[in-house]
Amino acid sequence: MSTTLDRPVDAGPAGVDDGVGETPASRKVILWVVAIVLVPVAIFAGYTMFVVMLLGSSMGAGSGSGSQCTTTGSASTSSLAVQTTGGSKRTLGTTELNHAATILAVAQSLGVSVKGQQIAIMTALQESGLKMYANSTVPASLNYPHDAVGSDHDSVNFFQQRVSGWGKLEDLMDPTYAAKAFFGGPEGPNQGTPRGLLDIPGWESMPLGEAAQKVQVSAFPDAYDKWETAAQQVIGAVSGSISCGGSGTVIGKAAYPLAPGYQMTSGYGPRNINIPGTSTWHPALDFQRWPNPCGDPVYATLPGTVTLSSALFLTIRHPDGFLVEYLHMYKSQRLVDVGDTVQAGQQIGVVGNVPPSSGCHLDIRINKNGTTNQAVAQLRDATALGAPAQYAGYVEPEEFFRLYGLELCPADGSCRRL
Repeated sequence: MSTTLDRPVDAGPAGVDDGVGETPASRKVILWVVAIVLVPVAIFAGYTMFVVMLLGSSMGAGSGSGSQCTTTGSASTSSLAVQTTGGSKRTLGTTELNHAATILAVAQSLGVSVKGQQIAIMTALQESGLKMYANSTVPASLNYPHDAVGSDHDSVNFFQQRVSGWGKLEDLMDPTYAAKAFFGGPEGPNQGTPRGLLDIPGWESMPLGEAAQKVQVSAFPDAYDKWETAAQQVIGAVSGSISCGGSGTVIGKAAYPLAPGYQMTSGYGPRNINIPGTSTWHPALDFQRWPNPCGDPVYATLPGTVTLSSALFLTIRHPDGFLVEYLHMYKSQRLVDVGDTVQAGQQIGVVGNVPPSSGCHLDIRINKNGTTNQAVAQLRDATALGAPAQYAGYVEPEEFFRLYGLELCPADGSCRRL
């Protein structure tokens, strides 16, 4: 088993060009642009993402600095069965999954990569089974909300952080604070003493279990590795998105559209292409999973209502008014239709090759026109970058999803740009 979340990607074609260069149709809803190529985190059909509000003095990349927010984890599934590499099985309930949602939401607010998120979940699974622990040797800890009671030194919470080193008891019994302490870094409450994950030089190149041990300094350094696969399952089943008040932040939920192992192919902006019917200014990003990308499940990236299901386009209007459009799925293989309400993370179809296209891939576009969300409305319009007037209202997808704390193709190797 790989010791990192980085997914092996076989050498594929130089890229798959999406062949959409159509002029606007009479239907106003067919306004396309900005393809979104999302970071590969395993998303399982039927699981929705969670509205998670982040509390912090400084949010992560793409968030408004200085915004005041609150954090809660909320799981939409009541249980998830996971197992260690040794075959030991465990069923996580709503309580455990809610804690996982909080950890992931804090990670996103700090800009922590997918690999760092997996390390955190592995650690919490090993240390506590994702339960918030009080400690009988620290009687005052019993006065705070907790899921279980332990007695290991003066260790508390789901990371088993010691009161004698990690901070005040009242802080350590707060799930959001505990997660921030684990990640550390410039925004961490302990300022590097003790070290959080982001304070450890070279952690991103370490095996996951080794990185976890650098933070925890456990007497059982090899104990974390067995939770790699289980942590991937948890990340696939739960996640968090930033939701804060004020301008510069986004209220809502976000999910990833494909399972792990994809590449970003045809990029956003001008391009050289000779496929009939295609445009030389690409208002989208394409992605695929080589060598067999057709038939891969496609998941809704955001919640909303289906407003169009044509031969080429599936369009979903978000409650904030903007449109998310998914191209090249065969209509006969779609699982939703006009009028249906969908949730983020819900499967809506499979990757197809509806013409004009040069191969199986998914194209996702966002039209900001009509949005009531101030942060989305302030994103740069495609025409400001030189796009033809027909693409007015469309925004750069990577900039868009950074508002949700999501980096579509991070530098940790979890995605490959072609």
